[in-house]
Amino acid sequence: VRDAEANAEADKKRREAVTAKNEAEGLVHSTEKALAEHGSIVAESERRAIEDAVSDLKEALRGDDAEAI
Repeated sequence: VRDAEANAEADKKRREAVTAKNEAEGLVHSTEKALAEHGSIVAESERRAIEDAVSDLKEALRGDDAEAI
């Protein structure tokens, strides 16, 4: 029973990490697509801030830390 409880917590954390990673990858894709299609109508400073945020998220995605993602 203790093993099941311990594994349940580890499984929950693993699921949360996978879910966060999947959502973040989708966000990166949709943001890059939106910038490619409409980037010319966004102020340069805002576009740069968005690109920096996407870059930071891509870096976080290289790891498995759901908190960082």
